Amino acid sequence: MDASPLAAWSEDVTPRRSLPALAGRHVVFLNWRDRAHPQAGGAELFCQSIAERFAAAGVRVTLLTSRPGEQGQPAALPAESVGGVDVRRGGGTFGVYPAVLARLASLGRAGHRVDAVVDCQNGIPFFSPLVLPASTPVVQVLHHVHQKQFPLYFPGPVARVGQLLEAPGSRLVYRRRPVAVVSPSTRDEARDVLGLPGARYLVPNGVVPHAIDPPGGDEPAGGAGRPAATPTIVCVGRLVPHKRLHLLLDAVPGLAAAHPGLVVHVVGDGPDRERLVAHAERLGLTTATGAGDGVVRWHGHVPADVRDRLLASAWLTVNPSHGEGWGLSVLEAAALGVPAVAFRVPGLRDAVRDGTTGWLVEDGVALEPAIDAALRELSDPVAAARLRAAARAWAGGFTWDASAELLARVVTAEIDRLAAPGGPDRDRRRLDDELTHAVFSLPPGVPLPTLRRTDLVYRPDPAGEEVVAVLYGAGAQATRAALARAGVAAEPRLRPATGEDLLVAACRALAPAPAVPARAAAGVTVD
Repeated sequence: MDASPLAAWSEDVTPRRSLPALAGRHVVFLNWRDRAHPQAGGAELFCQSIAERFAAAGVRVTLLTSRPGEQGQPAALPAESVGGVDVRRGGGTFGVYPAVLARLASLGRAGHRVDAVVDCQNGIPFFSPLVLPASTPVVQVLHHVHQKQFPLYFPGPVARVGQLLEAPGSRLVYRRRPVAVVSPSTRDEARDVLGLPGARYLVPNGVVPHAIDPPGGDEPAGGAGRPAATPTIVCVGRLVPHKRLHLLLDAVPGLAAAHPGLVVHVVGDGPDRERLVAHAERLGLTTATGAGDGVVRWHGHVPADVRDRLLASAWLTVNPSHGEGWGLSVLEAAALGVPAVAFRVPGLRDAVRDGTTGWLVEDGVALEPAIDAALRELSDPVAAARLRAAARAWAGGFTWDASAELLARVVTAEIDRLAAPGGPDRDRRRLDDELTHAVFSLPPGVPLPTLRRTDLVYRPDPAGEEVVAVLYGAGAQATRAALARAGVAAEPRLRPATGEDLLVAACRALAPAPAVPARAAAGVTVD
């Protein structure tokens, strides 16, 4: 048998990478906070995780962010290197915006070439294009839309200012610059709520590798432990109003009566804790301190290993939030084999695969019936094992390495676009509202077609003939033309892509493929 299929297979399973192409360039990240901030959360994890991978690939990375310094605590260093990233801090909660813009503008004047800017929007934009030449590539990162959250945290007039800065403000300043979104829900809201006209590309959060079970293992990595013997719910996250944890507390009295021995662990802290503990006390669910042997136990902020040990003991996690950018806490629980109950709201409807890795409840419907049904199903060892395995498999598809590569593809595409003849003055890009899912056949071992670097192409079965492509901003006619140009002779089966199609493609297009012998790749059974 000719060995050529092995060489073709090697090309097929090793996607072209854009991150190495950024080596030697200077990419500046802008984020409201960094990982050293006492209120750091998922947005900070996203920024630092990807920035560090850029740095490891030989990119010069600068992160401009705020400088925390709470009363009685030493302020964070104004500058330090963290994971190869040059972190520069300045300004507080709101002062960070002028501080970052001033420093960004000064980088060019000081001779520090800026090849691209990754501008992470956390409600109020940085408006980086105002201080940059039009030829400098800017990629927005959008976690979620804050229009409904501003009134929860600020008085009416202040909230309205925030809404105006986020919606018409970002639309006017960023114009058609590309947007990296962390979920299909955020992708929809970037257009439907904010009206951003730029191309929108999915760059989901990764899941910390050490939290994921080894293949075929029953015991979570790191000795996190097994599910508790009695019904256990564990919720991890900041205690803030929009998380709506009180909706879970309202359901607990009935659940405790129906499921003897039920325990609810709340891991995390925040400004809403005092109110929530008082509510739990009124319901007779917790002690005055929140600890002890009450049904609801409050742990506050704990080290990662303690958090993971508690989380791995859960039968279930519950997220009553009115909306998230992605639902990272749900995926971190899934990585430890813990299914979730959540409302069918932005972000969470993407992170939870209804009926497979958890259950989605229509917003406004009481949580108690859904949680009760979930706990009853999870009391069956066979059903619990199936759900836990599905949750681990789903979470295992999201890695920070893949996220860094996906963002690098968006950045390099924008660098090349602006460097082309006509540069920033020539922009004929159309709105990317169309998203097409294409399925076609290619013999095993034949390289995958080369489409635009931001499109997603993969084989559902690495040794099979079926190939899937998800194309941004392309309808049926444009998709057929693109596949024909790429040399695909087979007639594709086309349909509009869903958010789940996009998530699966983002996982699979960059997933490491298993080693396949040449004869197997050629369709020959190997003894």
